[in-house]
Amino acid sequence: MSGIAIQPPARALRWGLNGLALLFIALAVVGAVRSYSPVPFSDMWSAYVPFLDQAANGDWTVWWQQHNEHRVVLARLFFWIDLRWFHGAGWFLIVVNYLLLALAAMLACRILRQVTVPPGRELDMKALAALAVAWLFFWSQWENLTWGFQSQFLLAQLLPLAALYALYRSLHGADGLFPLACLLGILSIGTMANGILALPLMTVYAALTRQGARRIGILAALSALMLSAYFQGYASVAAHGSLLQELGEQPLRVVRFVLLYLGNPFHFVFGEATFGRTMAQVAGLCFVAATLRMAWQVGRQPGQAALPLAMLCYIAFIAGTALGTAGGRLVFGLAQGLSSRYSTPALMAWFALMVLYAPALLALQGRRRRQAWGGVAVIALLMLAYQLHALNSRAGDLFERAVAALAIELRIKDKAEIAKVYPSTDAIALSLPASERQRSVFGLYPYQGARLRMESVFAPLPLPACQGVLEAAAGIDDDRRFLRIGGWLWDPAGKTVPQVVRVLDADGRQVGYALGGQARADVAQQVGTGARWSGFRGYLSSAPMGASVTLRAEGPAGPFCQLQANVPQQAGQDIALKSNQ
Repeated sequence: MSGIAIQPPARALRWGLNGLALLFIALAVVGAVRSYSPVPFSDMWSAYVPFLDQAANGDWTVWWQQHNEHRVVLARLFFWIDLRWFHGAGWFLIVVNYLLLALAAMLACRILRQVTVPPGRELDMKALAALAVAWLFFWSQWENLTWGFQSQFLLAQLLPLAALYALYRSLHGADGLFPLACLLGILSIGTMANGILALPLMTVYAALTRQGARRIGILAALSALMLSAYFQGYASVAAHGSLLQELGEQPLRVVRFVLLYLGNPFHFVFGEATFGRTMAQVAGLCFVAATLRMAWQVGRQPGQAALPLAMLCYIAFIAGTALGTAGGRLVFGLAQGLSSRYSTPALMAWFALMVLYAPALLALQGRRRRQAWGGVAVIALLMLAYQLHALNSRAGDLFERAVAALAIELRIKDKAEIAKVYPSTDAIALSLPASERQRSVFGLYPYQGARLRMESVFAPLPLPACQGVLEAAAGIDDDRRFLRIGGWLWDPAGKTVPQVVRVLDADGRQVGYALGGQARADVAQQVGTGARWSGFRGYLSSAPMGASVTLRAEGPAGPFCQLQANVPQQAGQDIALKSNQ
């Protein structure tokens, strides 16, 4: 066999490494599928649902206006595309999130190729590349992957890294990459507030790598221009904290927050309990120490360290992000630093640290090499254990969101339900234009036209009888027009559960509307496994106890069975307690 041929064990290991990376990607994709809901969540009700109508009014300032501390221009472009061309179903935004993460992984592999590989250590470098891909697809950042609003969070970390890499590559004769680096730095401003750090750090990098007065001057001018534009008309967010105030009043808590932020992924690697929190803080300390050590080494020979300087500037970007986040979010508690959405910047920072230490790791020999790779293998196995969380069912949460969207569509001020997707019933007012035009979730089955069909009269149909019961009715404190109802329905003939339960009075007039698909393990034990998702919850116009109603079970193809029921005595307890997995 020739000396350049891949030996069978090496080939098998290479396939295994590629398989590990693909497994992490596949699990992350499955997690997105299992978490998908067309119902907007949280900030989407104020910044996404009304956006198409705001933009259509011809006021271009809506693209630049603040969202909290941020100017999410690029994310708004994706919002517009999703609402205009994909009916606001939200899946396009999830696809964008994964494409952005895939770009980050591709960029990571390209950056690793710039590291000099000692002879005979090519397989070690492939292991590092596979680990980097798995690391960047780590499920600890599930909130950014499964929430359609979070494209700006991924862009805010990706674009500055791409800008610094393009600036680094422009040192090697690729002059066309300098304009690209400038463009990426400018675009970073339109991601999140931390994007304002990109151009200033690029200016510092250009100065450290002696790229000439012309380039440094261009980057400095762009920095000043974009910072001025960003803060033109800027308004501080009253509900958030102030970095200067936090540093003055509780500097140690700021330090702890930053350490938790930087060590965030290890909170998930080691479990999300107290031990995981401790390990996150330890990891944050190790990260800072390792970065300072490398900065000291690079500082002694800056002329020969263009790539390490780029990675150090990127780490400075993430550190600045962490510090700024501490200023705004520490008011909500230290635990904010361990939020899933903050995993993405920490994961990117640890990748940059990996690049810095890759030459030393590749140069290890003998026992030290085995120990180092053994430690890496343990971390990878712990990561894989957490990555399997992507397979967990989120059916309960998704059903709660569906009922919340129904309350919003019916314009029922049900705080308890709407709180599952937005902090207040203001979501009703925010969604009125979209509801009227049947956009976003309001243009999708089973929400489309739900409010308009209330009080409509339906002809009697000779449908077979369902099994089930209308179990509970509860008053709604802030909206006495309606009762919250719940129960279960099952078609024993067709072995089918309803997606919609339409409630009709004795005259065939629709007086209620509910959604099916709630998990009911108790019904499954009683009736059969097919009835596991037979639960329903929704709303009924206030009706006297004992009034007779018809529960008509429906799917996208139409009604298939019905059940006569009486309105039960109103109960004060939350009928959601009937839900069980």
